[in-house]
Amino acid sequence: MTATDRRQLITRAAGELFIARGYAGVSMEDVLTAVGGSKATLYRYFTDKSALFRASVEALCDEWSQPLHTFTPSSENLTETLVALGEHLAGVVLTPEAIALHRLVTSEAVRIPGLGEVFAEHGPNAGHAVLGRCLQQACDDGLIKVENPVRAAEQLYQAMLGHAQMRLLTDAPVKLTDAQVHASINEAVRVFLHGVSVDPV
Repeated sequence: MTATDRRQLITRAAGELFIARGYAGVSMEDVLTAVGGSKATLYRYFTDKSALFRASVEALCDEWSQPLHTFTPSSENLTETLVALGEHLAGVVLTPEAIALHRLVTSEAVRIPGLGEVFAEHGPNAGHAVLGRCLQQACDDGLIKVENPVRAAEQLYQAMLGHAQMRLLTDAPVKLTDAQVHASINEAVRVFLHGVSVDPV
């Protein structure tokens, strides 16, 4: 096993433990028990639990967002493309595992230096960048006009999924159904394109 493979094994196992037990409920010894090997090897990769947690958050976000980076529009219709991308985003950020990690990061970010930046870069910002590239292409094609595609992507994301995500994060009594999430994505795309279209629809 290469050093890279070993590191990935550790971060994956640690990530699963952190999600299941929370940050305080996992020790370096727990991780070592899960992956095997020596304590010296574990500490060679990660100086302490906070470093391991940051690395695990980064690895999980990168793994979960991989489908977004390989997203290929199945239609030349911009509305259909944005809705499909919204569905891909929903499949990443609304899962129980993603919600659990989001909650965990929120609760620990004030105590672990750099955690918020790692989560933002590899989580939300990665998704916004993919959506932003789609909007940039639409701008290049003369279909829409926005000054800042990434900022527009952030706004569109919130309109599509912000409500559903917040209900899950706060464990609200009533969660949005899959049909309601789909309807929210469609409505957000319709309103967004009406606002930025060169020829208002």
